[in-house]
Amino acid sequence: MFLTFVAAIWLVIELIVVNWPELGFDLIPAVGTAVAQEARSDAAAAPARTPPISYPEFPIEKGRMRLFHVGLVVSDLEKSVDFYTNMLGFRVIRYQNLYPYNAAFIWTGDGEPIVELMQPMPNAKGAASIGFGHLGLFVENVDDLYEKTIAAGHTWRGEPRRPGPGAPYMGFIKDPDGNNVEIMENPPGSRCTSCHRGPHLN
Repeated sequence: MFLTFVAAIWLVIELIVVNWPELGFDLIPAVGTAVAQEARSDAAAAPARTPPISYPEFPIEKGRMRLFHVGLVVSDLEKSVDFYTNMLGFRVIRYQNLYPYNAAFIWTGDGEPIVELMQPMPNAKGAASIGFGHLGLFVENVDDLYEKTIAAGHTWRGEPRRPGPGAPYMGFIKDPDGNNVEIMENPPGSRCTSCHRGPHLN
């Protein structure tokens, strides 16, 4: 009974606020305003960073393989970005969260290979140890290379796949010493935004 009474009173107040705003019943808007102001205050207190988002175009591979990037696992992403940009002259292309890493993509100029700096996320499973992470190569056909290397007795971390929207068709192969090599392809019509290849950028 009591809950029914409270619900009825609340309904009456809501009807008054909506239909007769000139009466000055602004309790509900005040709550919304307070929440919005608190959210804005939190945002203002947070460190400001608007990372650049860029996918500069590279040529599509035709009958060749292309070194695309080198992945380095780092302990502090911001310190590494600061070192490579301010000390060595790299430029940041973009930041990206790629589980189990927070990553920054940097390079020295158009058409040159990219360095992928990767800091393991807190408590993330499967992250590599600090140091060399992997090589990233683009090829014309991942499946052809997969079949060729499997037949020769080499090991892949599972079959090639497309891990998500905007990602390339890819897989990881192990070299003779166990280093990871990321093999990628940008199939026609894939709309792979992170491939840095046309025609999706045209």
